[in-house]
Amino acid sequence: MPEAPPVIDAFFTVTENGRETGFVTRGGRAARFDWDTGRMADGARPLERMWPALPAAFRSGFDAVLVTADPWSMVFRGAQCLLLNPLDGSVAEVSTIAARLPGLPQPFPQGIDAALASGAGQEVYLFAGDQCARYDLRAMNVVEVAPLERMWPGLAQHAPAFTAGIDAAVSRPSQGAFHFFHAADSTGGTLATRTVTETARPVDDTTWPGLVPTFAPGFAYVQVGRNIDVIDLESDRDVETLDINPHSDSTTALQVSPDGRLLYVWTHTQRLCLDTTTRRIVADLPFASGESPACGVAFSAGASLVHGATKNWEQGKLYLDTFRAGTTERTQRVELRAQDLRAALSAQDDGADLKASGIGADMGSAVASPDDRFVYLGVDLDGRGAVVEVDVRAGRLRQAFRMPAGNAFTIALSPDGVHLHAAGREGVCTFDVRNGAVVRQGVLPGCTALAVSRGGDGLYCLPWDWDTKEGLLIADPLSHAVRRRIPVGGSGGPGHPHAIAFDYAGTFAFLSEEHANAVVIVDTETYDMVRAIPTRDGQRPMSIAVGPY
Repeated sequence: MPEAPPVIDAFFTVTENGRETGFVTRGGRAARFDWDTGRMADGARPLERMWPALPAAFRSGFDAVLVTADPWSMVFRGAQCLLLNPLDGSVAEVSTIAARLPGLPQPFPQGIDAALASGAGQEVYLFAGDQCARYDLRAMNVVEVAPLERMWPGLAQHAPAFTAGIDAAVSRPSQGAFHFFHAADSTGGTLATRTVTETARPVDDTTWPGLVPTFAPGFAYVQVGRNIDVIDLESDRDVETLDINPHSDSTTALQVSPDGRLLYVWTHTQRLCLDTTTRRIVADLPFASGESPACGVAFSAGASLVHGATKNWEQGKLYLDTFRAGTTERTQRVELRAQDLRAALSAQDDGADLKASGIGADMGSAVASPDDRFVYLGVDLDGRGAVVEVDVRAGRLRQAFRMPAGNAFTIALSPDGVHLHAAGREGVCTFDVRNGAVVRQGVLPGCTALAVSRGGDGLYCLPWDWDTKEGLLIADPLSHAVRRRIPVGGSGGPGHPHAIAFDYAGTFAFLSEEHANAVVIVDTETYDMVRAIPTRDGQRPMSIAVGPY
């Protein structure tokens, strides 16, 4: 079996004000790793955007990086090298390896695979093929060159495949630990003794949370006709068609879990869960006679739980159900009673006569607060729209927010959990969940879908009206002032996007565009439309979800 390609090209750590930050590169992109949390800190950005002063030859990728005088780091690319300050982007002294590090034997001057500072004095380790060189930066000479298994005791025992070469090496100076990467695995040990102590393990969300999906091109799951098309975002080609017919009236019929491992599909009668690595159904959530799913789902922050509304059409009851993600095990059911909602809204309605005879979900999604305590759901009470806040820890409806006009077909929550955005045909309304106050309304048009950028600085709005064709609107989350109108239709027209999803790191927004019958990709940093991927047979795309697998 061929060996897996390297999961990363380079990994290095710099320190600023006592805080250690890792930088990881793969291909022409880089992302930060937070050593304190043990997770990726943000999404991958193009190297030229992360460090604009980089020469063109270095923008397509780094072979290795060596931190020499923190934060100044020596970057290797082929036979060339330069000095980079990753904190302010300064670049200096572009040179060759042979000139910068004289005395290195072949094949080192032609390219460095990985590099690592010793943590003591000016001695560093350089890796090329199955060889490792100890180099003294003060004396500018080679101390020793030896095979990897001899230079790093324990490597052959704990990670034998690594003796053929190291793809990337990194240390965390404050802990005295180092880590090696080879193909799709990693190992590590104690830097002071150069001893490998960890058995090689796959690089995944258990060993390096977020690293693989941050750099994965990923896949788009698109509702096309009565099926789900799977598009490989590296090749922009359909790679599989799933024989599942999602709900045709919702923009949230397809949703990927935060870790990218699960795809939830809302059909007209079922809620299905698929493993995205196999694309096979792993859970068909149970519903009693007369019951069916009534909205999309919300995931807990750790993706261990999933919440969704269930409607009992025979009894006229609405429930918020919670399941263990990836299973059919229901852990909680909270009945959302019309009389409880009426009581919660009574102070807002100025004595308006609410019969409270019927309650239903508004076909959109549920969203969970960042602390996993609350779940928000758009509902309809006797034809009037509202958003309910359910305390899932206490198992009760806690409060509700009346829509000034229309329904709450789509909702989104700010990353800090403070501002709740809701929209339907009549426009967008933003609430402060701490006191129920309306922060802004009447500025933005009615929308089929809302989404908040990962950083919380942009409210993405997909206008409802087909005739106006306003394209994608990106607004200020609080003032609702439109910052950008992005045309996403065919031939440069504004277009009419139907649904939206972000990739794992929030670097790109993916839109199902009904006018051009395509999946449109928008860069969330530059607000530029990157490209459009035509759907199979030119069919209309509806719901969309994006994940790394």
